[in-house]
Amino acid sequence: MAEKMKKAEEVKQETAKVVEDVKAESEKVVAEVKAETEKVVAEVKEQTKPVVEKAKKSTEKAVKATKKTAEKAVEATKKTAEKTVKKAAKAKVAVENAAKKAVTGESAPVVYVQYQGEEEKVEDLVAAAKAAFTAEHVSTKITDLKLYIKPEERAAYYVVNEKFAGRVDF
Repeated sequence: MAEKMKKAEEVKQETAKVVEDVKAESEKVVAEVKAETEKVVAEVKEQTKPVVEKAKKSTEKAVKATKKTAEKAVEATKKTAEKTVKKAAKAKVAVENAAKKAVTGESAPVVYVQYQGEEEKVEDLVAAAKAAFTAEHVSTKITDLKLYIKPEERAAYYVVNEKFAGRVDF
């Protein structure tokens, strides 16, 4: 039995040695795999850098284009709003004149300003001045309006209630 115990002890020592060898070899393999993985990751990062930069530039271009389109849309909306205000002012004058004619039986004279082959109705300029003032000062009632027409500038300057001044182009 002593011999079996001795044999078992030898097998145990031999197994421990094999385990140590396997453990040492495994650590070497793990270190190699780790180093290789780090190398591959670094290569992938380096290879994808131009793609990331290209994507970044494309995104910046798209943002600029979108901003430019939005600015154009805002400008177009402003122009449309201005045209609508002018049309509303002209319609208001027409309604006021029709009402005056209906009440008094007479129509208001139509006065034109002519300059260098072009003409503009004074009532249209008055309506545009009122509309421009009302757009900026919604709650202020117009009790007095003075209009100064400067055909050479294609503009009419107005003073409302002797307090507010502005300009409308024609």
